[in-house]
Amino acid sequence: MNAAGKSELYHLVCRECRLERLCDTAGDADAVGRDHADETRHRVVVERID
Repeated sequence: MNAAGKSELYHLVCRECRLERLCDTAGDADAVGRDHADETRHRVVVERID
């Protein structure tokens, strides 16, 4: 498969509540995670999935 045609997704999960989301870019995932952590003081994990 051509790497240029392959899409990346970023899986965001809060370890302390039910927040879970897929994002198309690392920047979006980081922004959502940072905002959630700032608002709630929860621990958020972001992982790239293929």
